[in-house]
Amino acid sequence: MHQPILNPLPWSVWLLTLAIAGIELVLWAGAHGLVNAAGSAGWRAQALVLAGVNPGLQGWMIETGQTPLPHLARYIAFGLVHQGPLQAALVVIITAALGKVCAERIGALRLLVVLALSQAVGGFAFGLVAAPEAWLIGGYPLIFALAGCFAGLVWHGESAFLSRQKALGLVAVLILGRLALAALVGGGMDWIADLTACLAGYALGRILRPGLRARLRRA
Repeated sequence: MHQPILNPLPWSVWLLTLAIAGIELVLWAGAHGLVNAAGSAGWRAQALVLAGVNPGLQGWMIETGQTPLPHLARYIAFGLVHQGPLQAALVVIITAALGKVCAERIGALRLLVVLALSQAVGGFAFGLVAAPEAWLIGGYPLIFALAGCFAGLVWHGESAFLSRQKALGLVAVLILGRLALAALVGGGMDWIADLTACLAGYALGRILRPGLRARLRRA
């Protein structure tokens, strides 16, 4: 029996891409008057306030020791809301491509854990260094976490040397491109979240890949 040329996306990748695309569709429709609801034109701005990571708010949580669930949820939710359809489309495309490869190697559920934790770590790092009035929104930390996870799995797997070079080349292009973009057009300290998420994705992808118990027993 012939194998299908294109394997279907793992459920976790479908979940992420559909969530990002669905939210963006609603926000875009509201901004263009396609939704008959009061205040729909301002939904994107409201979503930023509801889902974005804010250093001032994070500082308040650290100082007071209070961690309300809606504020903690920001560290997961901020990657699902974007500043516009182009940014959302880029995140969906890269998530589908890299997410499929990573999920096939470590499993769909493990991939969700890696991405959720990596994005949260990136958001927290941003909150430590950015200005109190800054906001972090969008899925760039998500795709950087995927790139880090992919590089770690390929480099420490059984892939050929050429495959390892390609994996590291992908991460290098993303990192250099992100740093160049920050230098040319600014954008605050968002790049801190991206690079931190990339490192976290690399580490967590290695830790959570199948065979953890066997590796611990050998250690």
